[in-house]
Amino acid sequence: MKEYIQAVVTILALINPLVCMEIFTDCVSGIPPEQKVKEALKALTATGAVLFASAFFGMAVLKNLGISMAAFSCAGGGILAWIGANMLTPDRNAPSAIATRDSKDISLSPLILFAASPGTITAVITIAATHNRHDMPVTAVAGVAVALVVLAAALLSAAKFSKVENKKSGMREIISSYMGVLIIAMGIQFILSGINEFSK
Repeated sequence: MKEYIQAVVTILALINPLVCMEIFTDCVSGIPPEQKVKEALKALTATGAVLFASAFFGMAVLKNLGISMAAFSCAGGGILAWIGANMLTPDRNAPSAIATRDSKDISLSPLILFAASPGTITAVITIAATHNRHDMPVTAVAGVAVALVVLAAALLSAAKFSKVENKKSGMREIISSYMGVLIIAMGIQFILSGINEFSK
């Protein structure tokens, strides 16, 4: 159970649904609520496809490249610790979607690139490599599934209740900072797990 909680917390912290809500609101401002719901489902589908593919096929890619699970656990843990440290600095957590407003076509790229960022993909593969059972990334898949449910609730809430103007929230920065600390701790845990695997 501890491994599942660790996976959910890590992936959820990296996806950061609060920030995703703000990016989504900015991307879909000015369109009807019904269309916003459709766009939210599109973003969820794209994000889920990337993260589930990382969970199922990430380890196979590593094996084909000759990279050991212990080595990737150390490298992935280092990247996660670095990402967590960056999250402690305000105004670095969310890419701006303002540039997409000049176009009449809605672009969800800022949201998808944030939710399914290289850091999130690295975390999913690292969890799959560290906690795999019987060559099945059950822990990583469970973590992704739970995180997507939370993200779905956040985006659908934003689709139905969001306003046109989107102000930055101090609470968002506080929560992001706490998530950053959690990610640093998870990264260090993965590094120690990799080192322990090397020493066997």
